[in-house]
This record gives sequence, structure tokens and C-alpha cells, in this order.
Amino acid sequence: MRWLREYRTTLLKIPPYSPDLNPIKNIWSLIKHGLSKYYSDPHLMKGPEHVVKKAIEEAITECWELLDSNLFDNLVGSIVDREEVIIKADGWYTKY
Repeated sequence: MRWLREYRTTLLKIPPYSPDLNPIKNIWSLIKHGLSKYYSDPHLMKGPEHVVKKAIEEAITECWELLDSNLFDNLVGSIVDREEVIIKADGWYTKY
């Protein structure tokens, strides 16, 4: 906290569930979308547990690899803008 004050950094208390401020939530959403698009009903797979797990792991990996690498830069690069929009829209934030 001392370092943050010294460098005049403002911390914001955000709600515990803030998907707009959590880039990994956006990534998982896109992976889930890819799974539903390319692998219909993975929860209905049958067979030995290790085979099903391996198939699901491969499907998730393939969906991950299909993501455009610019997506990651855009998500990280837009975090400040998304924070500002949310702060203006809601009165929930608290400055420390």
C-alpha cells in the first residue's frame, strides 16, 4: 500500500463478479462458444473416463488455437476503457 501511495496509484474496489473486467472470462466464453459450434454435446461423450477427458482437452486446445492472437492484445489494451465505462455506469466503486 505504501508503494501504491508513493506512486499515486488509485486502487478501485470492484464487485466480486466482474466479467467485463476479467479478460480470462471473455476468453473462456469464446472457447465455450467454439466448443458448442464445433463439438456439439461434449457432455454426452461415452467411453472410458481418460479417453473422454483427453477428447475434451483436445477440443478445448483446438478452440484455443483458433482464437485470433490480436484478441488477447485487444482485451488487455481495452481494460482501462472498460473500467471507465463501468465506473461511470455504476456507483459501486470505492477508491482506496
